[in-house]
Amino acid sequence: MAETDISKWLNSSFFETALRSGGYGQNVTVTLSEIGRATDAGDNYACDILRAKLQVTLDGHRSTLSLIVKAQPTKEEIAKVNILYCVKLHIYDMCSILNFFII
Repeated sequence: MAETDISKWLNSSFFETALRSGGYGQNVTVTLSEIGRATDAGDNYACDILRAKLQVTLDGHRSTLSLIVKAQPTKEEIAKVNILYCVKLHIYDMCSILNFFII
């Protein structure tokens, strides 16, 4: 997944909504978020595994919270992967036919 796609939605507002829904209360605010890869690209098939380090303020108390986020690819990214996969299968088929005639 492209880093620019992730930054469009994986931001402080996203984490505040998630934390509020998860029971942290309506007063929670995320003042800083650092987001990076938790695994290498491709380690988890098409999804990206990301590590988010958040500075969270709740009722005047600041703390650091680390989360793991599994981000699924966009429709456009899935389409690219599918096209490459189809081309790869086609090449394998062609190689199998060539090997049949060579042997």
